[in-house]
Amino acid sequence: MNKIKIVSLFSGIGGFEKGIENSIMNSEVVFASEIDSHARKSFLQNFPKIELHGDITKINEKDIPDHDLLVAGFPCQAFSIAGKQKGFEDTRGTLFFDIARILEEKKPKYILLENVKNLMSHDGGNTFLKIIETLNYLGYTIDFTIINSNAAGLPQNRERTYIIGILDHDTDPLLYDNWNKKSDRLKKSLSYKGFNFFNTLQFNNNQKYIKDIIEDNLESKYLISNDKIKSFLADKNYYYDDEEVFNKIIKLFDLPKDVWNDLERQRRVYSIYGISPTILARSDTTKILLKDLNHYYIRKLTPRETFRAQGFDDSFIDNIVKAGISMTQQYKQSGNAVSPPVVTGIINHLVKFMENQNIFSLDTKEKGFKFIDLFSGLGGFRIAMERQGGECVFSSDNDKNVSEIYMKNFNDDSFCDITEIKASDIPDHDILCAGFPCQPFSIAGKRLGFEDTRGTLFFDIARILEEKKPKGFILENVKGIINHDRGNTLKVILETLDMLGYDVIYDVLNSKDYNIPQNRSRWYCIGIRKDINVNIEDFNFPEKEELRIFLSDIVENIDSIEYKITDTCEENIIHHVNDKNIKVDDFTLAYEIRPSRCQFVKNGISNCLTAKMGTGGNNVPVVINQKRKLTERECLRLMGFPDSYKIGKGYQAYKQIGNSVVIPVIEKLAEELVRILL
Repeated sequence: MNKIKIVSLFSGIGGFEKGIENSIMNSEVVFASEIDSHARKSFLQNFPKIELHGDITKINEKDIPDHDLLVAGFPCQAFSIAGKQKGFEDTRGTLFFDIARILEEKKPKYILLENVKNLMSHDGGNTFLKIIETLNYLGYTIDFTIINSNAAGLPQNRERTYIIGILDHDTDPLLYDNWNKKSDRLKKSLSYKGFNFFNTLQFNNNQKYIKDIIEDNLESKYLISNDKIKSFLADKNYYYDDEEVFNKIIKLFDLPKDVWNDLERQRRVYSIYGISPTILARSDTTKILLKDLNHYYIRKLTPRETFRAQGFDDSFIDNIVKAGISMTQQYKQSGNAVSPPVVTGIINHLVKFMENQNIFSLDTKEKGFKFIDLFSGLGGFRIAMERQGGECVFSSDNDKNVSEIYMKNFNDDSFCDITEIKASDIPDHDILCAGFPCQPFSIAGKRLGFEDTRGTLFFDIARILEEKKPKGFILENVKGIINHDRGNTLKVILETLDMLGYDVIYDVLNSKDYNIPQNRSRWYCIGIRKDINVNIEDFNFPEKEELRIFLSDIVENIDSIEYKITDTCEENIIHHVNDKNIKVDDFTLAYEIRPSRCQFVKNGISNCLTAKMGTGGNNVPVVINQKRKLTERECLRLMGFPDSYKIGKGYQAYKQIGNSVVIPVIEKLAEELVRILL
């Protein structure tokens, strides 16, 4: 397959190149440009096969190769609070127009730009507005946001502006920006050709902290020490000394001027059990408190540690050292770089976004593993697994309606009864995925378990495991499976899996703990074949995350008779609102609406969506102030589906959504399983 051709401008040390190299995109850099002599040395040491050019202002745009994707982290100083904020009045501010002239001439399909957070507010917003207007004029429909590198698992608080553009792409009604409130407000205030891209971007990297990147046995030149500091530290006994980690900056204290009064501007000292402030392009970098036996000492981060905080691996850093780059220049280069893991996440999302849109197929690297999707429903498992580089080789669901939706989204026929399929006829695969039917074990059904005939569908999973022996599996079910039939149901499942030669680990995870505003607890079970020399104890269930998306980000302002509630339903809600003295806001939901009872949620988190939504009546949550049900699209968002997903209308759609899995949770489990298994 043809590779995606990339042009990289203002390439620096190659942060964009490294991020794309680590992505699933099958690509090659056909042109790169960097003027700084030290950065050029670092770049060429890591990417010796890429032709690196010099000053882009002196290169005719016609001489640049044709390409599919242009990336550029155009120079920060013109727009950064670290500089003079001269913007387009600064001669380097016009470097954006070197980007523009290349776009006008070569018309690549995609662009990805990075800049400082303050780009959006510089010169009262005029700088950013000019950039957006120029990109639209050149034919690019765009999306933008501010992303913190910490969201990609890095131990650093680093907010940067990202702009993505697609040539001649359709415009969308703009939705919430769940990454940053500032960019969300700006989107609502500007008039421009935009589409929704970043609102469905997710990173699934393990979170790192300062303690994870620090070196041992360092030279004394990194120490911040004198007799006054030693005395200052000896008098203190309240410093943070707990190994519990926190995903935030933990400042311990400021060094007093009478204790440390050199030319460095950075006096704050931080805990290694948190994350670092922004890595800057200077040597007076983050200072940390460490302990040697019973004595505290302070040192600054080393250049290697600042590169690690940006997401560069040690082999990349070793090459920079081999290039003879000075310590001062290493600090500068790490501070000026784009964070590769952020780029990787965006590029992976772009690949899947365009595949889902069926607009332009981006070539991807060879699939890393094969999986099957049993009881596939809407394909939530499939979306999550494909995002991790998997190839679906078999899918199955005996619901004709849901299979039609599956076909529309994946161009793959899932309609079949798994009980009638021979296990030997199923393709070989590495991972089996199954959200086996909820009703036999769910409090929403009769809880008949294995006495219910559908309870035996688990044994269809078992016979496939026995025949095909995949390396691992991911199973999902309702949390009630743990206690069903006094624990006998789960006991039989675990004994069966053990008999089949699998080590298992399971847990109950709630979607609201993984940036999906729905109170939905589900049982997840991970299995690894015992004979492949992989320890199940190496699997880590994902850590809980701070919720950043709320109902206010998902619920739209819609006035449609299609979703209006009945007068009786409205009367019941009003009765219970008054009776319970509920203070209703724009995003208060009502559910389980009956004359005798009604439940309310007003903390920005939805109640659990269930298949009962497909039974009619008042089982779909109601947005009280709009006097309407949640739409199918809003319900899909509460399950983590992208807005590009094609869904039907009415009760069948609601039922299908209620039966689905939550994609971001599955994706995190898949990423970890793939990490240790493959």
